[in-house]
Amino acid sequence: MASLAGSSIAVAAGTGRRSVMTGLAAACVAPILGAGGRAQGTDVVVETASGKVRGIAAEGVQLFRGIPYAESTAGANRFMPPRPRRPWAGIRDALAFGAPAPQTPVAVTPLTDWYYDPAPASEDCLSLNLFTPEAGSAARRPVMVWLHGGNWAFSAASAPGFDGGNLARFGDVVVVTVNHRLNLFGHLMLADNDERFADAGNAGVLDMIAALRWVRENAAAFGGDPGNVTIFGQSGGGAKVTALMAVPAANGLFHRVIAQSCSGSLRIAGQEEAAAMAHALARQLGLARATGAALQAVPLERLAAALAASPRPYRPVLDGRSFTRHPFDPDAPPLSAGIPLMLGNAAAETRLAMAADRRNFSLEPDEARRRIERFLRSDGVETDRIIDAYRSAEPEASASDLLAAITTDFMYRRNTTRHAALQAAAGQAPVYAYVFDWKAPVFEGLLRAPHTVEVPFVFGTARAAAGLVGTGPDIEPLTRMTIATWSAFARTGDPNNPTIPHWPRYEAQRRSTMSLDVACQVRSDPGARARAALSGLPHFEYSMPITYARP
Repeated sequence: MASLAGSSIAVAAGTGRRSVMTGLAAACVAPILGAGGRAQGTDVVVETASGKVRGIAAEGVQLFRGIPYAESTAGANRFMPPRPRRPWAGIRDALAFGAPAPQTPVAVTPLTDWYYDPAPASEDCLSLNLFTPEAGSAARRPVMVWLHGGNWAFSAASAPGFDGGNLARFGDVVVVTVNHRLNLFGHLMLADNDERFADAGNAGVLDMIAALRWVRENAAAFGGDPGNVTIFGQSGGGAKVTALMAVPAANGLFHRVIAQSCSGSLRIAGQEEAAAMAHALARQLGLARATGAALQAVPLERLAAALAASPRPYRPVLDGRSFTRHPFDPDAPPLSAGIPLMLGNAAAETRLAMAADRRNFSLEPDEARRRIERFLRSDGVETDRIIDAYRSAEPEASASDLLAAITTDFMYRRNTTRHAALQAAAGQAPVYAYVFDWKAPVFEGLLRAPHTVEVPFVFGTARAAAGLVGTGPDIEPLTRMTIATWSAFARTGDPNNPTIPHWPRYEAQRRSTMSLDVACQVRSDPGARARAALSGLPHFEYSMPITYARP
């Protein structure tokens, strides 16, 4: 890869700095230092609040892997709030990724393998990775903290597609990727009166807050600005960042938010749902109740196996402690009214799940209608009305096209536009909305712009995700534009930069939305006419079964 030396790489609207990212064509398509193991480079030591860490400087980036931000969550710490990491003596190696949180393994394909880390999981999982440009800077750099997707249930910060080296290098930002507790280990509301476990339903959220406190205390040591922190995430990660906007304990720890492909993000679990989850787990394990003391005695392997039989996904809980309200229901959280928000979707989200079976792209009309009705939980008359509205908007669409369009809007787009409208209505901070429209050439072009497609361009990891995005000539310009746009927003709260046309704020009248592609354009609420047919339905939540891609 080309060296950083001599390259002016940061892109910020109005700064006059060069927008050409020297060396990007050669560098953007691969992780800076590979997927794992002992990278080659020069040792670099930084002193944190807990002790000194040794990382690697190579290819213009300093990389620190697996820095612990809290103690292990095993044993007596299971289901407990994260405990501060004890200081260490000497120099701690930060050369290998930390273990992923316990989770149910996910079957991957070339379309998705870049999104997961197959490394063994552990309850000693509270670690983060940090990427910072090697070249010195008189000014502190913006900090971008990535919260990975995976439906509050799986994935890890160490997945190959989340390597932050190229985003740090070409965006001139400090990138932090975070592991935290997931599924029942992070979101099980326990059925006892033991005050020690009162926060178990949101332990994973408290982990994220502990990581953000670590960033506040240590960012400056890595060249970052603790007063300019952007949290960003995609899919379940988008739900995580919008949820944090409603948590009082997170207030002041971040200053901008980027939410990509939110789905079940307006509401969290109520007490009744959380109690039912705990009861089902206790029954499966042969326990009278799901108490903290009883579950701390259950081996990790047995708890992990129980995840596969969960009646629905675990998610944060409206517990009256961490959360005193739903994140974006009935309105945007007043706590974060002053936080600039950038958010959007891929244009054809649900086509990724449909790709599990190629026959999903050649469905007969009756089968597509049956799946739409089942997924929306609508009656026959309502289903026909919705299909007619989408067919009127796209007369040439096949039955499978209509299934993809309706399910994408119901599961993703409606919630995103709801977030945008509510935050804009608060009127205290700018909102910028986008649709990522670039069409992936793989899978005979059937995927169009599927779920996750923008992530390799945000991180500059298209080589790792070549099974999804291919290796064509669009990779370099699209990566340049995406890194420039995300880093510009992190720097100023405004995504405008020389690689895109002027991007207006989202507001109630025009609802300006940037179509992100090799050639970008601003559109007014794309797809709104057909999407209006869904207005009588409830908004999607993670508790709803996802059935559209199955017969």
